[in-house]
Amino acid sequence: MVCGRSHLEATAQAECNENIAANEALIATLQTWITKSPHLSARTNEQLLLSFLRRCRFSLEETKRRIDNYYALRGVFPEVLCDRQVNEALLTQFQRGIHIIPARPLSAMGPRVIISQFSKIDTKKSNPREAFKLLFMLLELLALECDNASVAGLFYVIDARDVNMEQMLQYDPFLLKKTFALVDQCLPLRFVEVHMINMRREGQAIFNFVTSFLPPKLPWKFVVHKKAEDLYEHLPREAMTIEYGGTNGYQAEALDYWKQKLNEYQQYFAEDAQFCTNEKLRVGLANSWAAGELSGSFRKLEVD
Repeated sequence: MVCGRSHLEATAQAECNENIAANEALIATLQTWITKSPHLSARTNEQLLLSFLRRCRFSLEETKRRIDNYYALRGVFPEVLCDRQVNEALLTQFQRGIHIIPARPLSAMGPRVIISQFSKIDTKKSNPREAFKLLFMLLELLALECDNASVAGLFYVIDARDVNMEQMLQYDPFLLKKTFALVDQCLPLRFVEVHMINMRREGQAIFNFVTSFLPPKLPWKFVVHKKAEDLYEHLPREAMTIEYGGTNGYQAEALDYWKQKLNEYQQYFAEDAQFCTNEKLRVGLANSWAAGELSGSFRKLEVD
């Protein structure tokens, strides 16, 4: 499951505008900027900063803005971005298989695949916000651990099988709006395609309602499939787990691997609380999110 660099150099240059010889100096520039920004307490981990640079095609100004956004959003999205403890409750939730990261990427030079099975949320002990918290913890691990994810991006499959009406109604507009802002304006990874499979017919009205709070034009390809088999018109079977008719390992194997990774990063996430923004110390224009505002025009998303 280790993500290598050798096959990705050409892709990194073409897709991310990366010049490997310049990486060290650019990362050092960002580290200096972080330490000299009085309002910003951010991680200076080299691999994480490299992922931010790749996401922004190595534009320093865009990278600074995205890093600032990532930590500023914590102030208005604490239920997902704060208190990210790797404890027994989180690991129990993870072990249910809500989020699966298969062993191999789409191809040697392709995006990393992640599958979410939201029907596996234990509604008596958890909720969508806790599931999203876990998802974004895993995505941060991918930014730290996997060059395929930071260079080629993410191929995201949402399995709506057995998601009932009660569960769907928990995905309120405010949660979706903040989540979209996090993915679009903050995350150090790029979503390439998002595919929803096994949508229940009776859930279509709820789906249309919740997606009405997303922009009309998304920055990634979004497809809703009537049949799960239609997914394989967009990616090879080799990319999906055996449970989905693919050949990319069993889900239990993927869960074991990433559970180990979560445990390895227990101290990393335990230190999370210190990383944020202090808007009282910001020099210049205040971040709009400090007032609880999120930018963007939201209306109904048309889905074929």
